[in-house]
Amino acid sequence: MNGVSPVAAGVSVVAPPAGGKAAARVHIDAAEPVFAGHYPDFPIFPGVCVVECAHRAALATAPEPVALAAVGSARFGGAVYPGDVLDLELTWRRRDDGWRCSASAVTPRGDAASVRLRYRPADGTGAPDRDGPAVAGLLPHRYPMLLVDRVVELVPGERVTAVKAVTLNEPWYAGIAAGTGLAYPASLVVESWGQTAGLLASAGAPETRGQVMLFGSVADAEFHSPVHPGELIEHRVTVARSLGDSVIFEGESRCGGRPVMSVARMVMAFRPAGALKEATS
Repeated sequence: MNGVSPVAAGVSVVAPPAGGKAAARVHIDAAEPVFAGHYPDFPIFPGVCVVECAHRAALATAPEPVALAAVGSARFGGAVYPGDVLDLELTWRRRDDGWRCSASAVTPRGDAASVRLRYRPADGTGAPDRDGPAVAGLLPHRYPMLLVDRVVELVPGERVTAVKAVTLNEPWYAGIAAGTGLAYPASLVVESWGQTAGLLASAGAPETRGQVMLFGSVADAEFHSPVHPGELIEHRVTVARSLGDSVIFEGESRCGGRPVMSVARMVMAFRPAGALKEATS
């Protein structure tokens, strides 16, 4: 199924829609990513993930393409644990403004939840993605090292402004002891700024896409204030010079209007992956 979801498991339709009724099933594997943090010593499938399963089951059985308009209500009757099978029975009703879907979720132990969802027709109602695909298309980085969230402004060959949201949910904060300083690592601020520079380089030279992006050098990267979880870093990068397959950048990072870092010079180089593999063989 398309889209981002906190639930890794797939939804199986066990009774196709008929007369406004349908049924689906989700196997809750112990390897579900949410169990690592909810809760590490006593894993429980989050209630919002049960709602997510109901939503995904609804999308799989909807009478027409729909978009979620509201969670009308959700009531939970019992916990869902690793290894459970979640069975969902769905009832669809047409309304003037769209559709209503009532879902009951049960495990082998009994009732887990009852969920009421409201849907609108999908065509022309969804907001467009905000540059997520563009970021992934211009950078080779992926989780957990994709450190640019959104492009605010991009003028190929000249300048770019992009943002990075810092959260406690990033892997660098895993297992951190109470009382430990939470300032975002300065090295990752540099990396995030460098990835923003890489976005600018790739946008200005499409022929570099698919090549390996290499951090050549940095000079006079000065840190002015720390960044903490919950803050949004704004990176501003401009092209100082372009030299074939290498580009020189300069710029700064700000957070809430205050300066975080200034970079006098960073050199980014692009090399074919094949050439790099030959060099290491």
